Amino acid sequence: MTSFRFNFSGETVSNVNESTADSSKVIQWFDSCEVVPEHQIKNFDEKVTRAKMFACGDVEIGHVVASEALARIEESGLENAVKLADKEHSDLVAGTYEGGFKVWECTYDLVEFLENETEVNFDSKNVIDLGCGTGILGIYAFLKGSLVTFQDYNKEVLEYVTIPNVLLNIEEESNRAIEIKKCKFYSGDWNSFNKKLPDDIAYDYILASETIYNPCNYDKLISLFIQRLKKDGAVYVAAKTYYFGIGGGIREFELAIESNGKLKSCVCWKSTGGIQREIIKITHNKP
Repeated sequence: MTSFRFNFSGETVSNVNESTADSSKVIQWFDSCEVVPEHQIKNFDEKVTRAKMFACGDVEIGHVVASEALARIEESGLENAVKLADKEHSDLVAGTYEGGFKVWECTYDLVEFLENETEVNFDSKNVIDLGCGTGILGIYAFLKGSLVTFQDYNKEVLEYVTIPNVLLNIEEESNRAIEIKKCKFYSGDWNSFNKKLPDDIAYDYILASETIYNPCNYDKLISLFIQRLKKDGAVYVAAKTYYFGIGGGIREFELAIESNGKLKSCVCWKSTGGIQREIIKITHNKP
């Protein structure tokens, strides 16, 4: 099994160590399926007893405690990849668990950037939080008035983390069942997810944090951008400049975009210290 260690034991992740297994192994990616929030609404108050706060400037977004979410998965009797990753103390097992329980460092960068970016208006827009994990980016857009699709590789992450997090940020308990209808939730591989969406679905904004660590997935990601981004829409990707030991990062992803020719990208933010991080804006390459 191919695994990558993101070298953090807490809720946030900063660096990447070398891959620890045979990278030549053929990965069987999970098919996409829609996850409908039903039991999460009915059992919300008894299941979510504690929460943490994502705080970035004036932005505050509540999210469930990851350890409690893992405990609920165990209580349900599910023997799955997420539990395996937790037992192995691995933040990423390629094709099996893709890090959805973490609040990744670049998520803070992108929220802060969007909060100060006057060109971005989320009101009544169609947005996708791609590789959403805890769903912080999508919840941010949701609270700004967007219709949001949350996509994560692992179904269990959506069921036990993302959906509860959305519910946690709906202030009126009586409005939860109504408000969450503004959101859709899909699990699975990007290629399968792209095929599962109706042909006429497109997004004003696609948001992604720490999704480009695996170069093997670049073609899937770029194809999804081309097909699902509206003509005048924008993709914002926040990531490390380099993911050491894996090979992915901003520069390699830029080359993949340039090679494809249908999109264009530009760097719109860079960190000034510590691990190098960037945000790139991607749009259609108009003739």
